[in-house]
Order: sequence, then C-alpha cells, then structure tokens
Amino acid sequence: MRWVLVDVALIVGSLLVMVLCALALWRKVRTVRATADELKERVSGLSAETTALSARIDTAEVMGRLADRSAG
Repeated sequence: MRWVLVDVALIVGSLLVMVLCALALWRKVRTVRATADELKERVSGLSAETTALSARIDTAEVMGRLADRSAG
C-alpha cells in the first residue's frame, strides 16, 4: 500500500511539473508573439517613412534637373 502512495505521489508530482513547464512556455510564446507584433508595426512605419523619403528624393532630383536646365 505504501508503494502505491509513492507511485501516485510521483505521478501527481510529475504532472504538476509538466503543467508548470507548459505554463512557463506559454508565457514565453505570448511574449514572443507580442514582440513580433510590435516589430511588424515598426516595419510598417519604417516602410511608410521610406516611401515618403523616396518621394522627396525623387522630387529633389527633378527640381535639381529643372534648375540645371533653366540655368544652362
């Protein structure tokens, strides 16, 4: 009878450890997902800024060429 109690205690203890590990892993997964979402937002913002800067550079080049033509 004593060995049955020891076996049950080991099984319950093992299950408890597995549940705690699963919870810790789930917390890490949530953190990684949140970080990935934040990085997606940053990439989206940087992409918009890059597009705006590219348009400004194109406009500056065209204005420079027009100024060269009118000066020459």
